[in-house]
Amino acid sequence: MTPAAGRRRFLQAACAFLVGVLTAAAATASDHTWAPAACAPADAGSRDDAALLRCFAPVFVVEEGDRSFNRIGTPALYRKGGRDRARIDTETPAVFTEARRDVVGGTKVLHLVYRIHFEKLAFKASVFFERHRNVGVLAIVTLREEDSAPLLLTTVYTCGCYRIVLATDLLDDAVLPPGRLEGKRSAGRDLPARLKAPRPGESQYVIRLTSKAHRLAGVETSPAVDGGGPEATPLPIREMKDLRRLPVEGAPGETGSFFYTRGWKRGHVRGAWSPLEGVTAGLLLLDPMLGMDKELGEPEETGTRFYTSLLPWRRDASRLDRYEPLLRMLKFRPERFGPPTRVP
Repeated sequence: MTPAAGRRRFLQAACAFLVGVLTAAAATASDHTWAPAACAPADAGSRDDAALLRCFAPVFVVEEGDRSFNRIGTPALYRKGGRDRARIDTETPAVFTEARRDVVGGTKVLHLVYRIHFEKLAFKASVFFERHRNVGVLAIVTLREEDSAPLLLTTVYTCGCYRIVLATDLLDDAVLPPGRLEGKRSAGRDLPARLKAPRPGESQYVIRLTSKAHRLAGVETSPAVDGGGPEATPLPIREMKDLRRLPVEGAPGETGSFFYTRGWKRGHVRGAWSPLEGVTAGLLLLDPMLGMDKELGEPEETGTRFYTSLLPWRRDASRLDRYEPLLRMLKFRPERFGPPTRVP
């Protein structure tokens, strides 16, 4: 065999080995589903906040969910060097929830807030700049309070990045921004222009997130999934206020907050600062906490504004603790949020 032929055979064998490794990895990698318990029949028609939170809770599907950084976990505190620090327990999934009341265009609405957290943003070229720990995602289901009709679904990182607002088929076309009927894109994936409004006990939102970056990859309304069934990992529902009273590992009987409670980091998630983003784009955009996950709520209570626009002059309008300014900024017409003209 000539030296050239030997090199060719070696390269062919190496390529075949690499293809085999990649094929095996692709075969073992799979989406993973986390689902809350099924909506009880007694809750399906209830107007009680806790029942609504249970019955409209979405299912989360994460690509390559067998990898630790893609697993929905539970925030936990531990003490090190005399200071409380945060981590995500990836063996114990949970979604943290609360109901927030608001008025949009003169119509009373109820925002059902669902918060999940991951260990970190894993290495990926597109998010290298944003990499940090204890990252989270919010899903907010907005109901018209009068009849509990679902009008909007909002998804956003808990740092306020990548906010997506989608309307259901209970909103008249005239409410939507110009051009919205063509839908949106996220993480290179097409999102529907309209979502089928979920029916408690019958159907629910399924939110799909990408591997490593946890960006919104898709959303649909599908038949209800029981978190106690074999096709999904149970996703226990907990109260949002539990994040302020987590037990501290290594300090029996003591509790602490997942968020910093004083100083210039107040209202932000412990250990979630992205230094590369904070000292570059953050300083340029007048917020060194840019990209750092935070608490959703009234700024006077949390210590920080949950804004969703990078532009300093649009931060107040883009806050999620009040929706009407945000919707007007996005060119919605909130004055049309009254009784529906369409039936799902």
